[in-house]
Amino acid sequence: MALGNANSSAQSRGKNKPIIVKRRKEVVAAKNYTQILASDAQRASACALNTRSACTNFYYHDGSAALPQVGDKVYSKQRASEKFILQVGHYKTTNFVLHQSFEINRSGVVAAVTACKS
Repeated sequence: MALGNANSSAQSRGKNKPIIVKRRKEVVAAKNYTQILASDAQRASACALNTRSACTNFYYHDGSAALPQVGDKVYSKQRASEKFILQVGHYKTTNFVLHQSFEINRSGVVAAVTACKS
C-alpha cells in the first residue's frame, strides 16, 4: 500500500521548478558575457603583480569591450546572478596585449580602471 495519493508525488517532483527556471534565465542572460583572465582580489592597485603568475582565474564581465570598463559587472561564473559578483577589491587582468587593474566597489560594479605597464 502506497502512502499519499498521486498528487502528493507529483507535487514533490515539481517543487524545484521555479529554481530551475531561475537558473536557466541566469545562464541565458549571461550567454554574451566576455571571459577574462584575472588575479585574485587585492587591497590596492594590482598593477604590481606579475601577470603570468597572478592572472590564473577566469571571470566574466557584462561589458562589450575585451576588458572590463567602468560600470561593468564582473562575475565569478558565467551566470547573471548577484551571488556570483566579485567581492570588493582590485584585480589585475590581461588579454595578453593590454594589462589593467580594475576596482570592484560595494555595489559589485567596476568603479575604476588603471592601465598597467606590464
